[in-house]
Amino acid sequence: MLPTRNACDWLAAVMPREFKPLRFFVMMAVAAFVVCGVTAFYTHRAAHGRTLEERQAYWIGEKAGEQAPRDAKLPTPAALNMLAQKYFEQHGSGNKQDWDLAFEHGYEDGFKKTHTRQ
Repeated sequence: MLPTRNACDWLAAVMPREFKPLRFFVMMAVAAFVVCGVTAFYTHRAAHGRTLEERQAYWIGEKAGEQAPRDAKLPTPAALNMLAQKYFEQHGSGNKQDWDLAFEHGYEDGFKKTHTRQ
């Protein structure tokens, strides 16, 4: 066990003797920056689905939308739902409703990427 005098000297060396406002505000700014960065990362990551199946459905839908014929129009929501169900039977797993919704969003985004209006 350390003698009392050494333990107190060590503790006094580690602890600041006075409040330093500049250091405090710089550390708070760094902490806020880190928190905002982590929040933005996870928010962006969840934009295409929260689960692996949803992200896979979004990706499959995006590729299907990009491969649509050039003269095609964006399908109606009912037709898009039927298309999503067809792809779910071929490639899907997990919750069917969430998969369909992610596929539809991916199809719309992929379609809009390659079929710009003129």
